[in-house]
Amino acid sequence: MNQSKGQMTTLKRLRQQRRLSLRELGVILGCSYQSVWRYETNQTQPQPKYVRKLENVFDLPIETLLSDEKRAASK
Repeated sequence: MNQSKGQMTTLKRLRQQRRLSLRELGVILGCSYQSVWRYETNQTQPQPKYVRKLENVFDLPIETLLSDEKRAASK
């Protein structure tokens, strides 16, 4: 499930577009910035309690947020 170097998840792109740091998004979600980083790098999936919060913050389904942008663009 690890992503290759240079690939970016939609979650990371949207977080950066909103000028949120990993730490700031972690505060919004109520988790650590390390957890947010793991979600962005597809090292782990968010716990259910964070899924709804992520979907609400970015107004997108979790499947889209955690998708690999290169793969999503080719569909």
